[in-house]
Amino acid sequence: MILINPKSTKLGIFERYVPLSVPIGVGCLAGYLLHHGRRAEIIDEHIEPFSRELLKKALEKVSPPYIFGISTLTACAQRSYNISKEIKSWYPDSRIILGGIHPTVLADEALEKDSVDFVIRGEAEKILLELYDAIKNNKDYSQIRGLSYKHGGKPVHNPPAELPTLEDFPPFPYHLFEKDLGKYNFGFIASSRGCPYNCIFCSQRTISGQKFRYVPEEIVIGEIDLLINKYRQTHINFLDDNFTANKQRVVRLCEQMIKNGFQEKAAFDLQTRADAVNDEILALLKRAGFRLVNYGLETASERLMLLLNKKETVAENIAAVKLAKKHGFGVSGTFIFGLPTETREERWQSYNLAKKMDLDYVRFNNATPYPGTRLYEIAKEEGRLFVEEGWTNLNACASLVQDSLTELKLPYVPQGCDEQELKRDIIKANLFFSLRPKRVFKLLIKRIGPVGWFYLPPRWYLSFEEWRCLIKLGCSLFKSLVKVYSRN
Repeated sequence: MILINPKSTKLGIFERYVPLSVPIGVGCLAGYLLHHGRRAEIIDEHIEPFSRELLKKALEKVSPPYIFGISTLTACAQRSYNISKEIKSWYPDSRIILGGIHPTVLADEALEKDSVDFVIRGEAEKILLELYDAIKNNKDYSQIRGLSYKHGGKPVHNPPAELPTLEDFPPFPYHLFEKDLGKYNFGFIASSRGCPYNCIFCSQRTISGQKFRYVPEEIVIGEIDLLINKYRQTHINFLDDNFTANKQRVVRLCEQMIKNGFQEKAAFDLQTRADAVNDEILALLKRAGFRLVNYGLETASERLMLLLNKKETVAENIAAVKLAKKHGFGVSGTFIFGLPTETREERWQSYNLAKKMDLDYVRFNNATPYPGTRLYEIAKEEGRLFVEEGWTNLNACASLVQDSLTELKLPYVPQGCDEQELKRDIIKANLFFSLRPKRVFKLLIKRIGPVGWFYLPPRWYLSFEEWRCLIKLGCSLFKSLVKVYSRN
């Protein structure tokens, strides 16, 4: 089958300096199908624009009936629907499957499209394998759990599937993307799925559930070895939502990493919660080569932290940042502006806290009510959910990468807040924090920020083209600052 990753994120002037991520979702699906002896090809629109010629070339490697799977996030929902429509017009007898967070939550919306035949809800590997075999062998699929489809023109939603364990899953198929090694950021590992917490802004639980499941340690060690010794990666980011949740597992992983000498060849980043670190675990992580900790700090207001339902406090966040710095880690953090009932004073408390803690990297995002979250329900209840056609404005970073003062309508603005003021605050906080000479100097010297955030090509300072692009970027940022002040 053909698995498609639509292009969704519009990074504007930043696109050149944000590493392109491997499409992990379609990669996992392709790897699982191949592991079980099925054929799978991947089309990533971020590498090559989708076209009939590209599709025809991919289909030379598979046999009919043709099956297409399209990975669908909320921000690219309209693009997914457009691709499915084009495919159906070219290959009317094909079967088109949508999967991902957006169709999992809004399966009826996807099935309303004439070009969409199936929706897989939740983690798709095992469900897709069952459906693939049913379609190829013309067998009944009506009993496949986690599947939605149309019958008599009406949507049918089978009972949800159980979340799979990861013990029998194959390693991530990095080899499927190695032909574009120079274009992708290969430095990543996803060593767990799930999270037991229920923060009001996070939609990932609709896919991965509320229970931690772990990739076997021997597979994780094998993936690190592959990334370092075959693909020559020197910066590797663990994508786990809460890497240090199971400290016994972290101890075993770190001991194996040290035994293999990985810390001498690469540096590692991780994301975790403030209440999941202590002196012992941070000391071990440092010995194993970890260099940066990323915390979701969200806000400086204890009142808003309760509203977010994070089950941790601002005080715990501050203590965790201090502890990480004590052990020599760089610390990055994300904050959210525009939360329900938030005041402007609370927004700038967050900015001041980031400065006071002397964080190495910070991003201030706009509150985004993704379908499947409590924030989405709050926005609807308040009558303040503003969705552009095709969900195109549902992007937590949109204020940073587009001309948000003129083009973008925020999907949610809390009651009593002026939208233009909120947009200006988001832009000002990001620019004021990131453009301080100390931060700019650190990025230019280190060349790489937190994995996936910022990247300068090797020996960039010897390239006239890079200087031209950086000057252009600087002028654009200066223009944004001028625009912000001119509208105050």
